[in-house]
This record gives sequence, structure tokens and C-alpha cells, in this order.
Amino acid sequence: MDYQTFKMLHILAAATWLTGMVGSGIAMALHDVLDSPNARSLLASLRSWNRWVTTPALLAAMGAGLTIALQAGWLAMSWLRVKLLLVLALVLLHGWLSHMLRQLTIQHPPPRPPLVLRFAAPATCLLGLCIGMLALTKHF
Repeated sequence: MDYQTFKMLHILAAATWLTGMVGSGIAMALHDVLDSPNARSLLASLRSWNRWVTTPALLAAMGAGLTIALQAGWLAMSWLRVKLLLVLALVLLHGWLSHMLRQLTIQHPPPRPPLVLRFAAPATCLLGLCIGMLALTKHF
């Protein structure tokens, strides 16, 4: 596959990954409201979506991004190192959200998510915007 195909795959996978994370973050923020049998069903569906769509999208975005960086010779550039640190923060946040979704669906009564996870949705959006700006501008 050529550069443009990997770039398109990277962007689509990253968008899918980030929207899945925003959904999980919203569920954490609304945890107090989601305390009913119907809500537990919704959380189980969100957990399933996270497992079968969001996480594979993360892996696809990482694979396509690494391929793009290798093809373009960007691995030594400072902007990519900063971008990779921000991506690492998103990966860690994704893991934490996935863990909490699992805990919310299997434990009875469900635990309260840590206060910081209630800000996961806006944090995901902010990190995604910063990563996108670094990729578009490549200014250092």
C-alpha cells in the first residue's frame, strides 16, 4: 500500500478510536445517573463496543501511524516525539477507561470511577486536537 492509503487508514482508525474513548469518558462522567439495570446493559454494550471496535481501531491507528513515520523518515523529528508522548497518554487513558468499564459491568454494586476519569472525554478531545495540530503543522 502507498503512503496515501496508510494515511487514510490512520486518520479513520484514529477518529474511530477517539470517538470510542469519548463515549467511554461520557459514561464515566454520567456514572451517578447510570445506576439502574438498563444502565448496566448500556455499560455492557459500551464495553463490548470498546473491546471489538475501539481497541482494534487503536491498534490499526498505531500500526498505520508507525508505517507512515517509517516511510516518511520522521522518526528522528522532534514534533513526532512530542506527538508520540501525547499518543502514549491517550493509550494509557484508554487502558484505564477499559479497566473501569469492566469493573462497572462485573462488580455489584459498581465502584465509583475516580474523579479524574470524569474528565476523560474532554481530555481525549484536547489530546486529539493537540496531536492533530502537531501532525498538520510539523513545525519543529
